[in-house]
Amino acid sequence: MRASLIAERYARALLDIGIERKNFEQLGRELDRVAELFTFDEVRQLFRNPKFGAEARKGVLAELLRRVMVSPICRNFLFFLVDRDRIGVLPEITTSYHELADAHAGRVRARVTVARKLAEPDLNRLRMMLQKATGQQVIVEQEEDPELLGGVITRIAGRIYDGSVRTQLDTIRT
Repeated sequence: MRASLIAERYARALLDIGIERKNFEQLGRELDRVAELFTFDEVRQLFRNPKFGAEARKGVLAELLRRVMVSPICRNFLFFLVDRDRIGVLPEITTSYHELADAHAGRVRARVTVARKLAEPDLNRLRMMLQKATGQQVIVEQEEDPELLGGVITRIAGRIYDGSVRTQLDTIRT
């Protein structure tokens, strides 16, 4: 089974619990904090090491979780992942969780690529335009690309809107 499908199933299960208990936003933030720990090579290698059994991994995880402070629901979910040998899929689970939670809350994320970070008024104007176009609340994530001459490239809901100067110049040339 593909990792993305596995991740989506686990994410859906946790989201369902979060919706039922009305704390799905909090669970998303907790998953982010834990997933951030897995960006460190030492942590990833420890959980991939076959020399450590599930109980040893859960002991290490329990200590890590004390530092980032998560709810019992999140802690039990993570222990369940260790028991099922799926903790290595946590980054994908976290991504799937946010996609599903956003859909549940009527939100969509937009990744905006710009040459330089947009000023807050410009960012708000862009957010309002995207919200009007999609009919949903839009969470804008900026990404800088110094090679971009100017303009904006927006990725939202599986679509790319290329308003970069380079694309406009290429269009004029043809």
